[in-house]
Amino acid sequence: MTEHEQAGYGSVAECLSSKSGLDELIILGVTHKSADSMDRLSSLVIPESMQEEKLNELREVLDAEELVYISTCNRASFIIISRRGPAVLLKVLRAWFIASDTHQEVPPEEQWVQLQGRHALDHLLLVASSLDSMVVGERQILGQFKQSFIRAKALGISGAKIHFLYEQILTVVKRVYTNTSLSEGKLSVVSLAESKITDFCQNHRHVTAVLVGAGKMIEQSGTFLAKTPHVKLVFVNRTKERSDEFVERFGGTSMSLEAFFAERPHFDVLATATSAPHYLFGTSFFADHRQGHHDKLIIDLAIPPDVDPAAGEMEGVTLINMDSLRKQASKHQSNRSQSVSEAQAILAAGAQTIIDRWKVRSINPAIGAIRERYEREGIELLNKLLEKELPHLEYGEKETLNAWVRVLAKRWAVVHASGIKQIARNCCAKAVSSYLDGVGVERARQ
Repeated sequence: MTEHEQAGYGSVAECLSSKSGLDELIILGVTHKSADSMDRLSSLVIPESMQEEKLNELREVLDAEELVYISTCNRASFIIISRRGPAVLLKVLRAWFIASDTHQEVPPEEQWVQLQGRHALDHLLLVASSLDSMVVGERQILGQFKQSFIRAKALGISGAKIHFLYEQILTVVKRVYTNTSLSEGKLSVVSLAESKITDFCQNHRHVTAVLVGAGKMIEQSGTFLAKTPHVKLVFVNRTKERSDEFVERFGGTSMSLEAFFAERPHFDVLATATSAPHYLFGTSFFADHRQGHHDKLIIDLAIPPDVDPAAGEMEGVTLINMDSLRKQASKHQSNRSQSVSEAQAILAAGAQTIIDRWKVRSINPAIGAIRERYEREGIELLNKLLEKELPHLEYGEKETLNAWVRVLAKRWAVVHASGIKQIARNCCAKAVSSYLDGVGVERARQ
């Protein structure tokens, strides 16, 4: 092969590279799989009240075209549309968190997920379908996924590209939930803790359960405990009014968080899931003599944690937190292997469809420009013909010929559309641009 041929071959190989699709889609994040401890997610939590300011600032710092932030009990992830590489973006992102001075250690680079292009798309599909969740098959993650994209759009930090991917991903994930048994049964992080709560309640004649917080996990815990015999419920929240709403639904009593700490009422089970940035319950809280010497079951469902992990080492205290639930979840996943395999096949096919559609999504303006060019040139030639050869035709006959020219222009454009789409799917934008140059359509490439 000559030097000239080698150079040509190299450019073709580059053009047909698998990197020519979704290069600008990048995901950076820390998940329950990548972190050595669930507490690592704490430093990456951006309170909802601060997200408008912080995420707009972060978008500028990253120099990102579009941005979405996802924060759940399983992960903190950043979906980015950018021409910068993931390694560079991660250094900028970590530096931004470190400069924020949250007094919490930002996870080291080796604990971050760094994905680009097809790998990033595959990850988003796994997240939305719950295959990457701590509890495989839980539907709650899909709701959180949707809300993250909706919030990003409302904040003005995402745009047409991410919205396109979002809609395509939802279509594929719907097929997973419809065509597999992945989400059958009672599946959530709370459900993993329910067996521990059941065993505890069976071994204790009368149980007082305190539920701290007002989110979805506390609601699920309240639903379960309200059906458990011989359990007295106490709902606690920063504002007593929110706790009163749970009392109306599940029974029991309510109190403010301030009153709870002041009075320290007796309890046997404590379930907590707040957005507090620090420990609400340290070892001194459980060592207090007014708590008595009875066994206590503590369920900490918060990220960052509400309970100091050291409390689990105290005599008489059994602590179930996100780290222990993560270990339990791995056993749960192995029991759903058939459904997981079926879902993976659907996601793989769906990912390829999304990539094909992504590549051709900007082709329509080019097709329109080609049709306009053919129509314009066809009308010009027809007018010359009518003027020189067919001046005797009636107005209606001339209009009929004009209509036929437009129909032919549209049909010719359709032929080009098929060719351009095939090039876009199998090659890259550079090849599409060359094709458009070949048919003389400059406007379609702009």
